Amino acid sequence: MAGTQSRLDRKFLGDSAWNYAAFALMAATGVVLNFFIAAYFGIETLGVFNQIYAVYVVTAQLAVFGIHDSAQKYIAEYVEQADQRRSIALSAILIALAFGASAAVIIYLSSSGIGTIASSESVGAGVALAAPGLLFFALNKVLLGILNGERRMRAFAIAQGGRVLSILTFTGLVALMNWPGYVLGAGFSIAEMIIIGPVIWAVKPWTGVSDSNLRHWLNKHINFGYRAIANGFLAESYIRVDVIMLGVFVSDHDVGIYSFAALFIEGLYQVPVVVRTVVNPMLVRLIGDDAPGELRTFARKVMAMSFVIFAITAIAVVLIFPYLAPYFPDGLVDGSYPVLLTVVIGLGIYAAFIPVDFVLLQAGMPGRQSLLMTANISINIALNAVLIPLMGIEGAALATAIAFTCSALTLNVAVHRWLGLRGGFVGVG
Repeated sequence: MAGTQSRLDRKFLGDSAWNYAAFALMAATGVVLNFFIAAYFGIETLGVFNQIYAVYVVTAQLAVFGIHDSAQKYIAEYVEQADQRRSIALSAILIALAFGASAAVIIYLSSSGIGTIASSESVGAGVALAAPGLLFFALNKVLLGILNGERRMRAFAIAQGGRVLSILTFTGLVALMNWPGYVLGAGFSIAEMIIIGPVIWAVKPWTGVSDSNLRHWLNKHINFGYRAIANGFLAESYIRVDVIMLGVFVSDHDVGIYSFAALFIEGLYQVPVVVRTVVNPMLVRLIGDDAPGELRTFARKVMAMSFVIFAITAIAVVLIFPYLAPYFPDGLVDGSYPVLLTVVIGLGIYAAFIPVDFVLLQAGMPGRQSLLMTANISINIALNAVLIPLMGIEGAALATAIAFTCSALTLNVAVHRWLGLRGGFVGVG
């Protein structure tokens, strides 16, 4: 059995570095993208774009049906068995193809209804253009899950960076051609189409030892996926509940102000998520070793590292944010700064737990992982439903901050109850 110290080895640090480099690129691209949209198209179009983005990211989880989580978990578990790896990969890709195509058609046909709910024809039109991307997103998500399970984090990071650069480039094209703002929704489809070729080539699912287990793994993935889909769907929805619900209660202009702060909040949220991506396949093997003490020790080291990195990044963002005001439309930075401050406080508590918040999934408990996330998002929705009508965008910020804090508590309770770690990750037993 490998010791915990060996788990935090040079590869772990190297994988983290590559993914933080990709994250830095994604964060910088996000800032540039939102700045450009706000400056060139206006705050209202920024609100439309972020609503399209929220709908796209949430519905994409339906498209992939949790199969990416199954692929990542089982690839990590059978990483030394070439015949099993090939069947795991091929079966996951076939399922993603079927579910991704179905989701793309359904969301395209539902796009006008989504626009009606959001009280914005532009949102509906943009969602229609983004819908084809759901097919390619599902395939890419599964392929990236395979790379993650194999701990090929350099290729994983490069693909992630390629996606955001493609969206940014397309945004420039929309401006150059003077197309209406809702056309930005097509950027999500185009980005997925661009990266799918290189990602397939990196995975090479057609190589390896042939075996007769394809049907077995088709059934296994679907069984895992239908229990995990709620977690994937709700996890992506979780940090976008506020934006989605604001789209129902307030104007596109107000959503634009809030979504500007939400851009930085999501970027800060991704700081510990980067660590989680690297840690997930390692948790599979630690749990397989059946060593609770080693699991707790490893988790605490990762949690401490995550919190320190988050705190440094959050302080820098909070200090720099006000100085962005001269470069953005009047009222955008001043209006969104209180939102940023409120949410960062709650997120700071949850940041330590995010790297291990998929631990039940890695333990082969997708149903319980989904139950945990269902509890978290129910709290988030309830708080937003109460506070947005009373306080507007400030209410959404307060609701989200409280929800983040509650999520840290529910994870610790779940680990105590279902993994048998007395007191959870922070306990002494």
